Amino acid sequence: MKQFTKISRYEDGEKSVSVLLDGEESELIFLDKSNAPADCNDVFEESPHAYCIIYSRNDWDSFKQAEEWLQALWKADVVRNKAVILVGNKNDIVRPNVVPSGVGKQMATRYDCKFIETSVIINYNVDELLVGILTQIRLKLDQPPEHTHHARSSSMRKRSKSPLGNCGPTFKKYRGSRTSTSLRVKGLLSKVWARDSKSKSCENLHVL
Repeated sequence: MKQFTKISRYEDGEKSVSVLLDGEESELIFLDKSNAPADCNDVFEESPHAYCIIYSRNDWDSFKQAEEWLQALWKADVVRNKAVILVGNKNDIVRPNVVPSGVGKQMATRYDCKFIETSVIINYNVDELLVGILTQIRLKLDQPPEHTHHARSSSMRKRSKSPLGNCGPTFKKYRGSRTSTSLRVKGLLSKVWARDSKSKSCENLHVL
């Protein structure tokens, strides 16, 4: 059973959090980088183990900025081997949020990253996020080299632009026959099932 405790401190603009997970204590150091970069590699002196992209659920502009971060990470091929978590904060707002939960989840699914909603004010899902970050880091570090190599070869072909730029299904044109129609239907269902599977797993921070 997973257990955790946390001790936070601030030093030189960094926030340090100690997390106990599966009997092993780890220290997470958070660096606040608020501006979306043109190249994420220019932001950090050393490549971090995880990226936590946070937006406010009552601020559409912050959601757009979060998308810019995800685009930069995607183009740099970071999502494949680093933990990337999209966080919708301010889930405590009583009035309807500007950014619905489904929209955040959909974007996380398309960028192959994780998704969680939190509220720092009422401490909703904050501990779950910390444990999820550490879990994702460990899972990514434990990936076998074969998986990493296969993911690299299959993903590099689509890193030149955002996955949102081509989110609709595309099909080759077949001449009218029942066989060709069934192939198109089968292709559509495969895409839908794959998308639904990713959508369900993007909120599970304990699996890749």
